[in-house]
Amino acid sequence: MTRESVAAARRVVVKVGSSSLTTAAGGLDAMRLDALVEALAGHTELVLVSSGAIAAGLAPLGLDRRPRDLATQQAAASVGQSLLVQRYATAFARHDRVVGQVLL
Repeated sequence: MTRESVAAARRVVVKVGSSSLTTAAGGLDAMRLDALVEALAGHTELVLVSSGAIAAGLAPLGLDRRPRDLATQQAAASVGQSLLVQRYATAFARHDRVVGQVLL
């Protein structure tokens, strides 16, 4: 796939892993998220598949690193999911874009 074909595409699907959205300590990096949105917001139709809910939930739960046990990961994800979507909504709103979510 070439840059030209991506630029000409009607719909672009992008998968963003946690490492693209987090600080070295594992928390959500707002500047990285904003830079990502800046790069993607111009596409006509965008499907963004994003990780990062656990990272977004760390600080509100007072955690300084990603938990190892499943229960704490689930707790962090449940707190972080809405925060992550809100952060995306705020960033995309600066480009007059509206976001929605589908949980899989």
